Amino acid sequence: MLPDNRDVSYLQKMGRAVYSGMSSSDANAIWVMQNWLFVHEIIFWTPERAKALLTSVPQGKMLVLDLQSEQHPQYNRFHSYYGQPFIWCMLHDFGGTLGMFGSLYTINAEVSKARLQVNGTMVGSGITPEGINQNYILYDFMSEVSWRTEPTDLTIWVAKYALRRYGKENAMAIKSWQILKDTVYNFTSIIPMRGKYAITRRPSTRITTWIWYDPCDLLQAWKFLLQASQDLRTSSAYLTDLTDLTRQVLQVLGDQYYKKLKQHFRLKKRELFQQTATTFLDIFHDMENVLRSNEAFLLGKWLSAAKNFASLNGETLLEEEKLYEYNARNQITLWGPNGEINDYACKQWSGMVSDYYHERWFLFVTSMNESLVQNVPFREAAVVKRVFKEIEEPFTFSRKAYPEYASGDTVLIAQELMEKWWPKQHCRFERANDFNLRDIFEIRPTVIVVK
Repeated sequence: MLPDNRDVSYLQKMGRAVYSGMSSSDANAIWVMQNWLFVHEIIFWTPERAKALLTSVPQGKMLVLDLQSEQHPQYNRFHSYYGQPFIWCMLHDFGGTLGMFGSLYTINAEVSKARLQVNGTMVGSGITPEGINQNYILYDFMSEVSWRTEPTDLTIWVAKYALRRYGKENAMAIKSWQILKDTVYNFTSIIPMRGKYAITRRPSTRITTWIWYDPCDLLQAWKFLLQASQDLRTSSAYLTDLTDLTRQVLQVLGDQYYKKLKQHFRLKKRELFQQTATTFLDIFHDMENVLRSNEAFLLGKWLSAAKNFASLNGETLLEEEKLYEYNARNQITLWGPNGEINDYACKQWSGMVSDYYHERWFLFVTSMNESLVQNVPFREAAVVKRVFKEIEEPFTFSRKAYPEYASGDTVLIAQELMEKWWPKQHCRFERANDFNLRDIFEIRPTVIVVK
């Protein structure tokens, strides 16, 4: 929402009026303001207009949250908010979507740089999340930043992170995390990435997918982490990370085969389209299988938690239970009765993959194939309406129960999927060591040997 008037004097009066209302109730009031208006309406909020608003409040009586400093910082554009103190914030995720990515290098460099700015007004660092149960390394690292006065050596930090997370030293796990540090966690673009993956998007022939790293690096990290299984498989954190990394590999494969699917369809290569469609849909089955093996990725736990609110003195209130379950399902799918914020909080969970994402794409791909076989135009808009009426909306009203406990051996499943998918990617290299474990830990050669 934009102000009715663009004039700087109006904006200054508006700011004074807001703060006057606060201070009339509390003389010590401090206006804590998110800077999202400056990001979302960047054309309107020129430096001149922003200065009028920011300086309308006595200096020190406004605290600005630079909401997504790792991707859309505004403190430089507005000269440290013209004297008002601000907090450097990481807004890593929207909607609690899954997908491995982050900006470790940016955070490491820019927080310290902002703190040391001449005449800078940064007073702290913070996290502004919309769901934190994913990409744990980012939140771990950001939580430490407040205690540092300068950037840290990320190679050493990541190696020690693996030690803390798994409770013991393992060379293969550390090698895996070093690759992830330099690839999925070295995101520097301003393009929105959260949840923008073919597998979790409403089916379309116009989806654009991309990644900023070599998929072979991701597979190499997967291979190294899997090689740590004999030593670390009793660690719940390790099994969660192995599940997540396997899921990430399949997510990237899904993007790759979606691109091939579009190409074969556009060129009307029916047999190639059908072969690719079979492989693409098979990815959903594999993802469901590995997600089912870890309790951190179960739809059933989410739905059960929602339904448990519908009890009074131990007695379940059925109508309330239905309402809470509907809202829990709707939030992670349509987010609104008609898909007003569709897929905003999409979740790659067991149950979601099999009964929602796969079913949407199966209907869509089957319809594409029918148009090729019958040599008739593909009426995409009509098919998307069917997706909503036959898959999406019914899912939100469904009462189907899903497991709350994991089943299957994560390590065994990951090994089987490695054997299945690795040969298809033509990755034939071993990433060179870019660190020396003995510089990080005092490790005897008889315990761990890095090759």
